[in-house]
Amino acid sequence: MVIVWFLMALMSYPELPGVMYKGYGGFLSMKECEEKRILIENSIAQFEIERGNTVYIETYCMEFKAFESQLRKKDKKSKATNLGV
Repeated sequence: MVIVWFLMALMSYPELPGVMYKGYGGFLSMKECEEKRILIENSIAQFEIERGNTVYIETYCMEFKAFESQLRKKDKKSKATNLGV
């Protein structure tokens, strides 16, 4: 098994009662996940500002384990999207 870092974003809107969750790809190192974390957080914020929304965003890199066979299949697709494994 291989350790993969999963990027999770939690968002809260002022007039909505819950926390919204979004997951973004998987990365093979904590460093790569942390680098993408900043870019994705800024992207989410910009998108919400353009929509006229106020949003509070927190992102986290979470470790999980995956089988190597899963990573090989996803790696071919990820090169096109640049969102990780």
